[in-house]
Amino acid sequence: MHSILEKAQNKVDQAEVYHLRRKVLPVKFDAQGLSVIKTKQIEGVALRVLCKGRLGYSTSTDLAHPVAIVDTAVATAAYGDQTDLEFPIHAIDPIVGVHNPETAALSAERLVELGEAIRERILVDASDVEVGVSVQTTVDHVHIANTHGLDAEETRSSVNVGLEVTRAIPGDIFTVADQYGARLIDDLAIEDITRRVLRLLRLGEATASAPSGSLPIVFTSSGSIALLLPLIMGLNGKSVLLGLSPLGDKLGEGIFDSRFSLIDDSRLVAGAAASSFDDEGVPTQRTTLIEGGQLHGFYYDLRTAKQAGVDSTGNGFKGGIIGGSNFRSAPSASLSNLVVATGDATEDDLIRGIKKGLLVDGVLGLGQGNLNAGDFSNNVAAAFLIEDGRITGRVKNVMLSGNSYDLLRHHLIGLGDQANWVFGQLSCPALAIDNVNVAAK
Repeated sequence: MHSILEKAQNKVDQAEVYHLRRKVLPVKFDAQGLSVIKTKQIEGVALRVLCKGRLGYSTSTDLAHPVAIVDTAVATAAYGDQTDLEFPIHAIDPIVGVHNPETAALSAERLVELGEAIRERILVDASDVEVGVSVQTTVDHVHIANTHGLDAEETRSSVNVGLEVTRAIPGDIFTVADQYGARLIDDLAIEDITRRVLRLLRLGEATASAPSGSLPIVFTSSGSIALLLPLIMGLNGKSVLLGLSPLGDKLGEGIFDSRFSLIDDSRLVAGAAASSFDDEGVPTQRTTLIEGGQLHGFYYDLRTAKQAGVDSTGNGFKGGIIGGSNFRSAPSASLSNLVVATGDATEDDLIRGIKKGLLVDGVLGLGQGNLNAGDFSNNVAAAFLIEDGRITGRVKNVMLSGNSYDLLRHHLIGLGDQANWVFGQLSCPALAIDNVNVAAK
């Protein structure tokens, strides 16, 4: 890795090398039983250079030929974006707990035991379903160095469970899915993993006619992503710079309900994106985005921060707006661990307060609607009718739409008192929202 940096520094103004070594051990069960056990190992580097004020980039899995990696990056710089960003040098304050040797040493046999136990627990209560389970350990070693003297490395490990349960009867298929992550396998309690899925299966045994109109909705933690995705885009520093975000000129203003708060916290070990530094070598931090309904700030990578005249918030991650380190992707302003503050009501309390509406646990087609304006429009994957404070059956063929900014400012009924992790990177309680547009076929 350092040989790549040495070859580059005489040819460019600045250079940065990102090195990822990843080991993944996945164990998968399908309806027939154990189907996959296969260790995967990935190693690669990404070289980013600044040459005459332009950005060049190259990636490779062949670390034995550093000259070729450098020459490719220099060649792309001739056509790269003009920029005046500077690669960082910072003292990195390491996080305790992002890596545990016990997790890295877990055997396939231990993962199989956990997967079988989860599968059997579901089938005890719901023998008429097909169960898919995946249990996977991931160990990442990330090393970043640049020509300004930065040299930072960190190992991160986790164990993750994915669960998909399907009940199929003539004319109807109902699927419930969930994901769980932890730093230690002992933190994955089988009862916790299966409880929510079994509850939704029971609620979905009966079906009901879906209503249409402007209705109150209780979004579970899993369903909340439809409501929050426009905010994720609007709080991105790049969207603000391009004039695409309606939040750009609203800093310091109370633009949401005072009960609504949102932070991005890369140093929260419970989240999948926890790290001591981002994929540009900038120290991570806890960034308050919205507090008590007031807009406090945006999240930035190095480039967007430089253009905005502010410091990077340590959100330069590879893998898109919701990051996921892949060495081939260039870093951009991306979320780490997004946390919605909890409220003072249980999910059941929120349901009891609704005369007629829906409980929404999942949506399809994320990204539909004019997200830059705050609009969302999604078909529902799993939803249930609420009548007089009780769930009376599962509904099908339903679409939701609305404007997140308007709904979270004027129509927030309440927030649940317990948060759950969604996709490992969003910690969110149940959200009860009034006046959501519901269209049923």
